[in-house]
Amino acid sequence: MKYTLEIQKLLLQAQNDNLHPREKANLLREAIRIADENEDVQWAVEMRLDLIYELNLLSADAEEIAVFSKILDSYENHKDQINEDDILWKYKWIWSCTFDLPSIPMEQVEAVGEDYKTRILRNGYSLRTYYHRLSVEYTKMREYAKAKECIDKMLAEKMDDLTCEACELNFMLDYYLETGQFEEAYNRAQPLITRQVSCYEANLRAYMKLAYYACKAGKPEIAADMCARAEEALVGREKDEYLLLYLGLFIAYYFMTHPDRGWEYAERCIPWSLNTNMQKKYRFSCDMVEALSYESREEVSLSLPEEFPLYRADGIYSVAALRDYFYKQATQLASLYDTRNGNNGYQERLFNVNLIGNLYTRQQFVKQDYQQILAGGLAEDYL
Repeated sequence: MKYTLEIQKLLLQAQNDNLHPREKANLLREAIRIADENEDVQWAVEMRLDLIYELNLLSADAEEIAVFSKILDSYENHKDQINEDDILWKYKWIWSCTFDLPSIPMEQVEAVGEDYKTRILRNGYSLRTYYHRLSVEYTKMREYAKAKECIDKMLAEKMDDLTCEACELNFMLDYYLETGQFEEAYNRAQPLITRQVSCYEANLRAYMKLAYYACKAGKPEIAADMCARAEEALVGREKDEYLLLYLGLFIAYYFMTHPDRGWEYAERCIPWSLNTNMQKKYRFSCDMVEALSYESREEVSLSLPEEFPLYRADGIYSVAALRDYFYKQATQLASLYDTRNGNNGYQERLFNVNLIGNLYTRQQFVKQDYQQILAGGLAEDYL
C-alpha cells in the first residue's frame, strides 16, 4: 500500500532529534492526514498520541485537546481496534490542559476529570493520578487546605503504571514551599535531589525552585547547591521552551544573587513567553515582576525579537517599563483565571510577589517574612 510508505517516510523524518517540536508536529500532522484519508484508524490514533507529546512541548493546549477529542471519538467508534488503556496516560495531560485554559468553564473541566476518573477505574487503576492533578490545581489556585486534602488522598492510593513518582513528588513540593514549609519540602525532595527517582524534567524543576526558595529561606549553601545542579541539568536544553514554568523562579533567584546571569536567562525566556500557553505566561510574568524588583539599574541592554511589545531597535530597555509590562500581563491573566475558578487565588499570588518586590526596593523587607508574605500571612500588615 503506497500510503503506508508515505507515512513511514514522514515518521522517519520526525525521528530526527535535531528538529524543533514544531517541525516534528508538522510532519505528524501530515502523516495523520494521510492515515485519515486511507481510513487507517489504529495508526492515526498512534500518531495522534505522538502529536500530543510534541504539542505538549509547544504548550499548545487547545490543539492538544482537539487532537485528543478525535482520539476519544476513534476509540468509541472502533473499540475493536483501539485499547482504551493505551490512551489514558495522555488523558492525564489533557485534563491538565483544561485547567490551563480559562475559557473552559469549571463545570466542563470537572466533567473531564470525572470522565478520566471513570476510565482509569474501569481499567484497574487507582485514583492516585486523579487526586494528584487536583492537588496541583488547588495549589495553583492557592486553595491550600484543599490541596493538602488531595495530597493526603493521593498518598493513600496505590502507585500504578499511570503514576510518575518523580513528577508527583516535584509538584507536591509546590504545596510545601508555597506554604512556608521549606524544611519539609527539602526533606521530601531528597529522592529527586539524589536522583533516586527521576524523570525527564522533574529533577530539573525541583532544583530550580529549591534554589529560589532556599535563597528566600536564608539558606545560601543549599541554594548554591541546587543552582549548580540546575545549571548542569540545563546543559543541552537551551531550546526547551516548556521549562518556562520554573525558569522564571530561577531568574528571580539569579537576580538576587548574580543579576547578569539572570538577564541571560531573561533574554532567552522573554521570547518564549510570547508564544507559550496562558498558564506559563501568567507564572512567568509573576516571577518577572518580583525578579525585576531586585535590579538596581534603571536601564539594561537586551537582544529581544521585534514582536516583543516593548521592542526597541537600540536594545536599551527601561527596567521599570519591563516590570510594568509583566505586571499588567499577569493582572489580565489572573482576572481570567479567577473569574473561571470562582476565587481570587491568581490575583493573590500576583499581589504577594508584587508586594515582596515593592518592600525589597524600599528596604522594608526582612527574609524571615518572605514565606508568610507569599502564603498571604503578612500581606495585611503592609497595606
